[in-house]
Amino acid sequence: MPAGATLFPGDVIRLGEGSTAALQFGKSLVIVAPETEFVVQPDGVSLRDGHLQVRATGAAPFAVSGPFFHVDVAATGGAPSTAEIRFGSMRAQITAVAGFADVMSEGYDSAYRLRAGETATLDASPEAAIPAQGASKDAGEITRLTPSVQIDRDLQHLVAAPTQHVLWGDDLRSGPAGRAHVTLTDGSQLNLGSDSSLLVLAHDAQGQQTSLDLVVGRMRGQIIKLTKPDAKFEVRTPMGVAGLVGTDFSLLVTNDYTELMVFDGVVRFNTLQGKSITVNAGMKIRISKEGVFDGPTTTTQQEEQVAKNLTDVMEGPPGTQTATLAPGKRHLVPIIVAISGAAAAGLGVGIYELTRPKVSNSTP
Repeated sequence: MPAGATLFPGDVIRLGEGSTAALQFGKSLVIVAPETEFVVQPDGVSLRDGHLQVRATGAAPFAVSGPFFHVDVAATGGAPSTAEIRFGSMRAQITAVAGFADVMSEGYDSAYRLRAGETATLDASPEAAIPAQGASKDAGEITRLTPSVQIDRDLQHLVAAPTQHVLWGDDLRSGPAGRAHVTLTDGSQLNLGSDSSLLVLAHDAQGQQTSLDLVVGRMRGQIIKLTKPDAKFEVRTPMGVAGLVGTDFSLLVTNDYTELMVFDGVVRFNTLQGKSITVNAGMKIRISKEGVFDGPTTTTQQEEQVAKNLTDVMEGPPGTQTATLAPGKRHLVPIIVAISGAAAAGLGVGIYELTRPKVSNSTP
């Protein structure tokens, strides 16, 4: 990305180990540290991993968001506001350097205001992620795979194997020949294609609340029918969110577009620009990084079969490993909320923050 390049909503920016960047968003300046990844949004950025500083001088707030949190930085009384935001290892740290920063968690009706000199450190909270008592971090199990597939878990890089449990926050990465079949605890089936990265944000079978993030590559999902009034099964992509209710579908994410193909059921796709469209069975659609729809159009039998074949992990061929699903150990998610600074008393905000290491399409 050369100096002076124009950014568009939906662009995914990843900085390497020795890279830094200064980005101008209207009247706001964003300083980005090495090994940081974020998605450009109309009103700010969605930070997936790393460290950045926001210097806001305009009246309109600059937003830094994530799966379960939102931070607004705006000038106050004509004076600029500056905030630093760090994410990694299941922890979010937000510091108001000058002015203030408003922090809000999904599920809360009001924001907490950090003033200059205050820092909020927020760890995984079940209230902020899935409001279900006794929710488990166990999302499912790998039942079949074709090597090589890697699981990034906090700071660990694990070689995936059959019977291995998949936990909340796990990032499944497949190599050029790697594929994985995952059985979720609610019975839903996920197939991850080659050169792909899928982040399991949360999966609560009892509460029927699931959130996945397909960063790049291809996946197929066969999702059980949701019956609870507040049930949710969504797959996030750099171009928007696909909402599913008992659906068989395929998703492909590239740097330029997301392609959705529906084999059975109905999918509602919402773009980052606020537009939405319904895709029925037997239809497909492409969504550009600018949020422009191409379709829906009718799929051919050949197109559907190719999409399925590119994610299938068959029983028994050479290089394929299989396993029988075993019941998993259930883990409770800890709640840790801490804040430093003069106005620390009484904070009631919880943030569920997940890390995203750098993505490689060639190395799992």
